[in-house]
Amino acid sequence: MDIELTDDEHLRALAALEAVVGNNDDALAVLAGSAGERPLPALLAAYGQHTLHRILIAAFGIDATMDYDETGRLVAEINSDPTARIVFVLTDALHNQAALAGDDPAAAKLVAGSILLAIHAFTDADNQDALTLLRALRNEVLQVD
Repeated sequence: MDIELTDDEHLRALAALEAVVGNNDDALAVLAGSAGERPLPALLAAYGQHTLHRILIAAFGIDATMDYDETGRLVAEINSDPTARIVFVLTDALHNQAALAGDDPAAAKLVAGSILLAIHAFTDADNQDALTLLRALRNEVLQVD
């Protein structure tokens, strides 16, 4: 299940992750959203899935210049890798947790915390490094038009 995110949703998710890193519940409450916006727990689950899948793709060396056969071989490696399977289970669990949470800000904080822990598992980023990474991801979104 790959869920497309708009640039605004990317930015909202990144701001929520920054709020969790900074333990800023007031900022998280502001980001909870309004009518017509995806509930924050669901948005964070989708963002977490997107980001963790990107990390896996990079870790396995997949890029847009590869031919179909090479990409297929590496995707098969990802699908058989125990660490990658754990990522798939985690993202599924986050989606399930978010589905039950609705708009609950406490659940959004828990989903965000799980995403940050998963990013940390791949990057060894502490909270300060996490903020730097989140800023870099925000800048990447802002540069894409």
